[in-house]
Amino acid sequence: MNSFKKVMKTSPHIVLNCPACGRQYDPGGGLLGCPHRRTDQEHTLTKQTTFDASAAVIADTVRRSWRDGPKDPYRLFSTFFSSRAILGRQDYRRILDTLNSRMAAAEGRSFQVTPLVDARHLAAALDWQGRLFIKNETGNISGSHKSRHLMGSLLYLEALRRRQRKCHRHVLAVYSCGNAALGAAAVARAGRYELHAFVPDDVDPVVEQLLAERGARVRKIKRDDTGIGDPCYLAFQQALQEKGWLPFSCSGNDNWSNIEGGETLGWETLMQTAESGSTISCMVIQAGGGALGRAIAQAWQQAVKVGLARNLPRIYVCQPEGGFPFVRAYLLLLARIAAQNGLDFDLANDHRGDPRQQLADMKRFSRSRSPQIRRAANFARRHFDAPTVQTVLKKAVLQRGNFMWPWDGKAPHSLAHGILDDETYDWYDLAVAVLKSGGRAEIIDEQQIARANAMARQHTDMTPCATGTAGLAGLLQLTAAGDIGQDENVALYFTGLDRSATKTAGRDNP
Repeated sequence: MNSFKKVMKTSPHIVLNCPACGRQYDPGGGLLGCPHRRTDQEHTLTKQTTFDASAAVIADTVRRSWRDGPKDPYRLFSTFFSSRAILGRQDYRRILDTLNSRMAAAEGRSFQVTPLVDARHLAAALDWQGRLFIKNETGNISGSHKSRHLMGSLLYLEALRRRQRKCHRHVLAVYSCGNAALGAAAVARAGRYELHAFVPDDVDPVVEQLLAERGARVRKIKRDDTGIGDPCYLAFQQALQEKGWLPFSCSGNDNWSNIEGGETLGWETLMQTAESGSTISCMVIQAGGGALGRAIAQAWQQAVKVGLARNLPRIYVCQPEGGFPFVRAYLLLLARIAAQNGLDFDLANDHRGDPRQQLADMKRFSRSRSPQIRRAANFARRHFDAPTVQTVLKKAVLQRGNFMWPWDGKAPHSLAHGILDDETYDWYDLAVAVLKSGGRAEIIDEQQIARANAMARQHTDMTPCATGTAGLAGLLQLTAAGDIGQDENVALYFTGLDRSATKTAGRDNP
């Protein structure tokens, strides 16, 4: 009890920071995005925590809670939540208990810590000498990790509503090709919010039915062309502006609070690997909009500050060859860093040129210049805090369009269709984490995506979709390129259930 009182007195101070305009905001003010946002700059709000003298006490409390407490991630890691800071411990728990109760009644389960599998049989099939950890999200609410993010947003919205003593609930909107909409629908129903889901016109009929069952109002949007952005996202944005609906999606550029919800995935991975007596040297994370990787990295960085982790593992991010806006942005950042510091980097990119040719050239460079990319990435890690790197990053937030713009190749297509976002909305914070950690971004072949999914099904007891196993495809390529050694301890994230498949027999217990 005394330890808890110490934590309450020395809880971390939380502010929201805008990298482009340099302003800081109180999360209690109810902002979801920077009010000074400009499309040509990076105004995505990022949560920053200051621990000061409370760090050791908080770390000790988290360890004890993990060992002895209930395995509800939103209770275990509540110290780091802005909604807890806004409400205080008791009111936060009342809201959380109410939402969990409704979730259990509607979905048959509430949020719990998901398994971290030591995938020995898959490791053996890969001739892996280190340990291969897989965070299994296929059994989470709605069958993916997406619901985690939205639960963070719901807790934030409910905290604001309670603080302002309002009965009214805003209408929510989500854009998605499937899993994010399902996660949003399940969570919004638990909060008793009206939700409109903007989805592709060829959305899986099973997903459409599940959305309707959860009370979501489905709006199908047709794609006509590329280069102007995801049509579902554009329709979503129009609804926000014209109708005053609130963004309830897995992208921090519109609503920073969903990143906070996704942090639970990083915290769980950290605590579970520590519990197993192991450490992770690197993670390979699939990216579409980028919220998953950004949230995991953000949790790990907080853990380093508070003393629960020694360092940030190398973060590798992978995207399909059918659409790789984040890899493009990462390589363009590396090109700037290399040019400023006299490093060889033979990437030529001209915005005025034919976009399909530019993308083909970038893919060719990514495949043929691994040593150059590795050297530039290592330089960026070693000199991350120096002006040689920071100057490039500071310019990037003011020149967003030179690094991230809507996909302008042919219409994106991949087995891993769930990560074919036209833009990686959380690109900047994710790129910073990749550069700081010394990882890299990789374009994965369709053959590797298919191979990885087949291996995951054959050598584990999980039934993930191809999107969910794209990180394994990235690991296969990065290992072949020499970026990751087979004696390393690696974490992967199987983030989505294949609803169309029946479960096959395996030998790893998820």
